[in-house]
Formats: sequence, C-alpha cells, structure tokens
Amino acid sequence: MNPLLTRRQLMAAAATAPFIRTSRAAGRRPNFLFLLTDDQSYASTSLTGSPFMRTPNMDRIGREGALFTNGFVAMSLCAPSRACFLTGLYPHSNGIIGNQTRWNQELQTLPGVLHANGYRTAHIGKFHMDGDDRVQPGYDYWAAQIAQGQYVDPRKNINGKWTDMKGYDTNIVTDQAIEFMRAGRGQPFCTWIGFKACHGPFTPAPGHERDFADLPFQPPSSFFTDDEGKPARVRNKSQYRGFRAERGARKGRKKAAAGDPPASLEAWSERERNYYRCLMGAEDSVGRLFAFLEREKLLDDTIVFFSGDNGFFHGEHSLHGKMEPYEEALRVPMMVRYPRLIQAGQRCDAFVANVDLAPSILDLCGIKAPRPMQGQSWRPLVTGQNSAPRRDSFVYSMHGQEAAHPTVKALRTERYKLVVNMNPADKAELYDLKSDPRELKNLADGNRALVADLRGKLVTEMKKLDDPAVPDVEAAKF
Repeated sequence: MNPLLTRRQLMAAAATAPFIRTSRAAGRRPNFLFLLTDDQSYASTSLTGSPFMRTPNMDRIGREGALFTNGFVAMSLCAPSRACFLTGLYPHSNGIIGNQTRWNQELQTLPGVLHANGYRTAHIGKFHMDGDDRVQPGYDYWAAQIAQGQYVDPRKNINGKWTDMKGYDTNIVTDQAIEFMRAGRGQPFCTWIGFKACHGPFTPAPGHERDFADLPFQPPSSFFTDDEGKPARVRNKSQYRGFRAERGARKGRKKAAAGDPPASLEAWSERERNYYRCLMGAEDSVGRLFAFLEREKLLDDTIVFFSGDNGFFHGEHSLHGKMEPYEEALRVPMMVRYPRLIQAGQRCDAFVANVDLAPSILDLCGIKAPRPMQGQSWRPLVTGQNSAPRRDSFVYSMHGQEAAHPTVKALRTERYKLVVNMNPADKAELYDLKSDPRELKNLADGNRALVADLRGKLVTEMKKLDDPAVPDVEAAKF
C-alpha cells in the first residue's frame, strides 16, 4: 500500500467527491472546528470522571453530542499522534514515528481534502514536526510555532512571517481562530487548533494561578511500587526512584532546575496543580469559541471535535509523561458535537482512534475519503445506525528509530491487553482489564496459551495494516 498521493492527484480525486445535505439548508456543508489539547489524560474533565475539575465548556461538547469512552491513540507521543489525526494513517504508514521526523508534504491530510473541496482552512497553534518551520500546503491561514513553542510571549510563523506575540498562548490561538472564522462568512471553514496546554513546563493560565491551592494531590499507590512484572525500561523511569536518587547525577543540572523530576512529594503535588491550571485555560478557550459560534449563528452548523493528542501519567506505575503502553497514556478524552446529525447525550463505548478522525469528518461532510486512509468512520456509531461495524481490538505502537523494529507492539481488546516488548527484548505483559483495570498484575507467565492466542490476533491485525514489524512480533521470545 502506498500511503502517499501527490497534491495534484489528491485535488483531482477530492474535486469529484459527492456532497450530501447535512442540514435544513439545501447544499449546506458543515464547518469543522478541531480542538486538540496536549498531554490531556482521560479523566481530567468533569464529564469523564474528574472529582475536582469543573469543565462545563469541554463537557458541553460531549453532553450535547457524543462522548467516546474508549478513544485511543495509535502512539502516545505528540508528533505521531497529530500525524494520525491529520492523515487517517497509522505511524508506520504516514512515516511520522517520532517527534524528530520531518513532515512529508506529499501526505494527504484532512484539511487538505477539505481545502480541495472548497473549505477555508487554518492551522493555528502547535504543529510539532521536527521543528519544521515551513508553511504547510492546503491551508489558507497558517499560524504555528516551532516544536513546543512557549506559553508566554510565543513566536509564531504567521503565513510565512515570523512574529513575536504578546500574551499567553492559549488566549492567542483562541483569538486567532475567532478572527479566522469571522473573516470568511459564506464559505465553510476547517479550523484546526493545537493548544500547547497542558504540556510541560506547566505555566498556569492567567486567572488560574491559585486554582486547587487547597486541594491535596497524592500519588496513586502504584507510584511507590517497584513492579517486577514490568519491563526494565518502565522500572527505570520510576519517579519514586528519582526522589531517592541523586537528581543531579541522574538527570543533569538543566532538568533538575526545571523540576523534572521533582525533589519531593510536595513539589510533585505542585507540579500536578500547575498541570490542571494550564488545562483550565483551554477550558476557558472552549467557552469563548462556543460564545463566538453562538453569536454568529454558526454553532449548530459546525462539527466541534475535541481530543487530547495522547494521555498522561499522573504517577501511575511511578511514571510521568506518556510513552508507555498503559491505559493512562493510550486513552484520551474524545467527544464530538454536531446536532444536525448527532443526537445529544450519547456515550459511545466502541473502540475509536485518532486515525479515525479524518475519514469520520469527511463522512459527516459528505466527502468520500480518498484512499488509502486506514481509519474507520465513526459516523455510523453516533448517528443511530445500529448495524455499524465495531472494532473488537486495537493496535498500539511505540517506535524507536524505524517502523520495522519498534520498541513495543500491543493489542488492546475489550478484556485483555498484550504488550510485546522488543528492541530491546524484554518480558511480555498480559493484563486482564476486567479484573485489573489499573494494570498492576502481569499475568503473562501463567497464561502462555492466552498470550499465544493474543499474539496471533495482533499479527493478524498488523498484516491488515501492512505493518512492517510483523516479523519482529512473530519472532519475539516470551
């Protein structure tokens, strides 16, 4: 399978794609607003189960539309996950297998297809592809920073001109999005917002500097456990070990000065508070965007989709960050609102993934997805089609230097997760998510037949995706 089409081929294919009527107005095509936070864990909104967060604006998307309770990413790292959202392809197919991979401008993207079909398109905020500072094709408006950018006074490439901005990044990208959407009345828009929030270092949003100040933050019990069932790679990342080790010797002065790892549990707790204080800025942004769309009478004709680019560990398994194959890193808050087609108040428990966004939005817009997108449209799942196909498993990857020799391949089914640790080779992991949802007990040693069966299913799914790592998984020794 060749995942690449030239832009000329893409535009020719898209120009002949049929449109459907999606609202009361004949021929009206929905707008699309994509909101992507950074490193947002699943249970970080009030709708998804946070006991202390109050996020009525984020929640509104799911309450007035559909919340995907099993939304996953194909790889829990910034650039690969964003590439999956953009292309509808898995990392081994789109080629973005790490944050240091430069973007291939011949890749077809969701905004590019919409642009070829008459949409005004904008990318605003984080892009994060190997410090790529180019204006990318397929956009009418480009306002991105290199790599992570900064929370305060960021520097952005605005349509090819580097501009030093004043203010807080979350507020800036919101202002830019509103101005873009306001300027193009009469033409459908695709507005893609990549928030820096809530990526570290966590600089609280203005007005939220004292949020949660009186709320105690305690690590989960697995923070203090040196779990022998985990591979050496995971155990060596232990934050708890960092408290007991000489930080300067292990991490170097620069990282120690930045507070990673924190020097104490008190410092760990304050870092957690700052994480959520950043997220509250994104919550404010969603409220401002809703207010604008309502004021301009655009809200019900706009597909609003919200997601995190990957999950995040808040001390589970003594981890900080996201680059491991456990639920806290794989699972993200995903929700969509579009009342013309999607009934309010739905909780969809089917497996959906970031690779599904592109074909799903094109489906909602009445545009045939060009080949070779690997994702599956979730439109049937949220529009009342009871016979809609559902995944019974999902493949997750962690890549090293090349797609053919990954660090991890994992299969997530409704009940089990199998983790194959390779390059370097280490023990297999098997978790029964029904009895052990926190993945605390590795059952691989006592369940060789089940491990073999799940590995066979993993290989089958990988072959369907033309994954070059099949030989590595087949050869892995457990």
